Amino acid sequence: MSHLSQGWQTAEQRGQKSNRIPPFAPSQKEQEFYKKYCEIVSASQTLPKRALILGATPELRDIAINVGLESIAVDISDKMMEKFSVLMEKQNHVLDKKIIKDWLEIDFPLGYFGIIMGDASLNNLVAIKDNERLINICHEILAKNGYFVLRQIFYVNDYQGYTDPKKVIDDYRAGKISWEDFFMELRINSFKDKVYSPENFQYNAGKAFALIEEIYQDGLITQLEYERINTFRNNLINSFYPKDEFVKMIESKEFKFLEEYHDNPSLFFKYLFMVAFEKV
Repeated sequence: MSHLSQGWQTAEQRGQKSNRIPPFAPSQKEQEFYKKYCEIVSASQTLPKRALILGATPELRDIAINVGLESIAVDISDKMMEKFSVLMEKQNHVLDKKIIKDWLEIDFPLGYFGIIMGDASLNNLVAIKDNERLINICHEILAKNGYFVLRQIFYVNDYQGYTDPKKVIDDYRAGKISWEDFFMELRINSFKDKVYSPENFQYNAGKAFALIEEIYQDGLITQLEYERINTFRNNLINSFYPKDEFVKMIESKEFKFLEEYHDNPSLFFKYLFMVAFEKV
């Protein structure tokens, strides 16, 4: 399956303001991490005052515009771009530019951007070769000493998570974990052994949601729980890297790892990391 054939079926749901909450949108602290690097670019005497947004993420576009950077958002889905643009504080701002195109086909001049940002963008590429190709493209169009800042879903060695769907359901109903924790553990981890390949880092979200449907049919989750989970259903093949493998891959493409940030008020943040790189 190529990147182009990935399905985007959640624009209607994810484009609702009520759904722009973590983990479906960056937390306030994660947004501050992006903003820190945008401010560095804005204050720089040498870096271009342009930000490439890999996707239509409204929060990232607003962050760039608010510090005076031209925001150029690129997304393959015109519907996603339309729905997310409505959620922006700076919708239709002169600095808000939109392009409907596959990331692997973008064509900008060398060194055109001072910063490139993405929210789980590389998670939505199917294969290792697609990730590597996009990283190479980003390196070419990013100015020297420019920044590559991402929020990514990773599997980490020091957190096993819930491996039994019934246990995560029981703990959610007992009030031990939040709905967001319940969703992430069920979606990301409970069926990992059936839907994830550690050899190529591919996670079959379509199959995972099909398994969630099975436990609904078996009566393990209620209709209300199922409908809420299904709001975010998709058929993507995700790339979920172990964190160290991901950092190693980007560093191999002439980027220098600068830092990571990990928000931690809830279990679902166990999988979510902010990472920042500099082009060398």
